[in-house]
Amino acid sequence: MPHNNMPYKLEFFRGIKSIANYLGLHEQVAQKKLKAGLIPAKKDEMGRWVLCNLDYYLSLKDEDEPIEPDED
Repeated sequence: MPHNNMPYKLEFFRGIKSIANYLGLHEQVAQKKLKAGLIPAKKDEMGRWVLCNLDYYLSLKDEDEPIEPDED
C-alpha cells in the first residue's frame, strides 16, 4: 500500500465491460451492482457507466469504518 504522501494514479473505467474487468466481476453481476448503487459509478452524457478508481477506493474505505451506536 502506498504511503499517504505518494501520488495515486487516477483512472476512469467507462462502460460495464471495463468496470467489470477492473473489479474482477462478470458483466451481469457488475450491471446489477451498478443499478443497485453498490458500485460508486455515474453515467456520462452518453448514458454509459463511468467508474473512477478513487471513488471506488473511498467507498471501500467507508465500509471499513466502525459503525457508531445510536445514542438513545
